[in-house]
Amino acid sequence: MNKKNLFLLVGASILLTSCGADSEADIANDVEAQQLNTERLGLEPPNIKGQNQERLPQDERQTKYANEAGFYLAETASLLENMTTLFQQNQANQESLNATISTLDQIRRKSEEFIKLERPEPFDGFHNVHLSTLVELDALRRILEDMKEPIHPLQVTNARVYYENSVMSHKLMEREFLSVTEELGIY
Repeated sequence: MNKKNLFLLVGASILLTSCGADSEADIANDVEAQQLNTERLGLEPPNIKGQNQERLPQDERQTKYANEAGFYLAETASLLENMTTLFQQNQANQESLNATISTLDQIRRKSEEFIKLERPEPFDGFHNVHLSTLVELDALRRILEDMKEPIHPLQVTNARVYYENSVMSHKLMEREFLSVTEELGIY
């Protein structure tokens, strides 16, 4: 019985000392800290676009140019995709060659119209990448114009390299566009 009483006495003393360990002030501070932590977790941080919109005033010229540039990028991307038929075939003919050159002419006309737009300063890097894309497209056009019937598969392979360079340059232009518009808080 003594062991049982001793065990109960030790257990009760441990229980009583642990209950009195925290003062009322400590308990209140713990509750306040816990509430602050849940409030911080509940708020969603703003995204980069939102932060940039708050940080930078929206310029109508920039927004208008960004809309035009986005439309231009979408159009030229679809035109570039239309040109893939020439490079997927093992045997190219004059008809597919002429169709590809015609598509390049469409891209050139759209580019000339787009370059005439007034360009805000933040889009200068985009403009430089655009110019390099046009250089790649001109090189592709020269290669295609030099091809004559019968078209050798190595000529098509050579032209494919210029086509792939044009596509990569266009992708770089898209990336630059997205970077600038995100930085300005437009898209």
